[in-house]
Amino acid sequence: MIEDSNQTEKTLLDWAARLCPDSPRKRLKEWIASGRFCLDGCVVTKAGLRLADPGDTLTLGTPEKSAAALGHRKRIHPKLVLVYLDSDLAIVDKESGLLSVPTEKQGKISAIEVLSNYLNDSRGEATRRSFFGSPDAVKPLPVHRLDQYTSGLLCIALNDSSRQNLIKQLRSHDFLREYIAYGDGDALESEGTWTNYLQLDERGYNQQLLEEPVEGATTAITHYQTEEVFERHHVTKLRIRLETGLKHQIRIQAAANGLPLVGDRIYHPSTQKAVAKKGAKLPYGFQRQALHAAMIGIIHPTSGKKVKFQSKIPGDMQMLEERLRTAKVKGEA
Repeated sequence: MIEDSNQTEKTLLDWAARLCPDSPRKRLKEWIASGRFCLDGCVVTKAGLRLADPGDTLTLGTPEKSAAALGHRKRIHPKLVLVYLDSDLAIVDKESGLLSVPTEKQGKISAIEVLSNYLNDSRGEATRRSFFGSPDAVKPLPVHRLDQYTSGLLCIALNDSSRQNLIKQLRSHDFLREYIAYGDGDALESEGTWTNYLQLDERGYNQQLLEEPVEGATTAITHYQTEEVFERHHVTKLRIRLETGLKHQIRIQAAANGLPLVGDRIYHPSTQKAVAKKGAKLPYGFQRQALHAAMIGIIHPTSGKKVKFQSKIPGDMQMLEERLRTAKVKGEA
């Protein structure tokens, strides 16, 4: 006689009651919803899920298998997309205007705070259990930063050990950071390296470029490749790779080497003049520095595997490129 499969299947709640006979079903249902049960190493949260006898694969507690990982893009804020998440780190893609980390002088929300709010939402206990093995609050930690008006990828650590590992990679230059930039000028070489001495001003806000090393100055090294030259407008599209990573490094080095970034309000004289003149239009109508963090490559702090993440240039830079490709120069027939 063949037993009817419908009779051998029961709900997850039923099997949980067999596992925990001394616990009321109402409490078990709450535990399931909060992610306290795992089936074959994965968190399950639907009490009504029907399944055959799970045996020892149904457990109460943290998953036995490796931690979960989110590997698709998920928008968690109008200006922030979560690209990747696991128990060690997160990769986010931020839009221009969003701070990387909170600052004392600005009350605006930052990428770090957006991620923290998302991970620690009161409705996300099951998610925290799935990714971190515990419902406890998660504290995102900065690894590096992007200027407020630079868009692109940012790496954020989710525990102290991972942060130290990733910062060590930054210092040893194993942490890959590539950018796409549009420089106002004609690149003299198809590729090269910029090496300069930089020192922050007294306020600690803007960089100063020095001819010789002095006390307090730091060597900045940036590698570049020319991707395209828009000859009609004398603008160069660059792919840039940081070796060192100082504040405003790409922006001031590009300017010092004859390619100030389109829209840069600090290091581009033409943009500074347009901003200072009331009612004047910014060059190419571009509102920020044309700089996008397009790629991050790291050695994963736990697995030791090399992983890379990429981001396409955002809409405003796509429009800038289209304008450079098609628009005529003023006075051109």
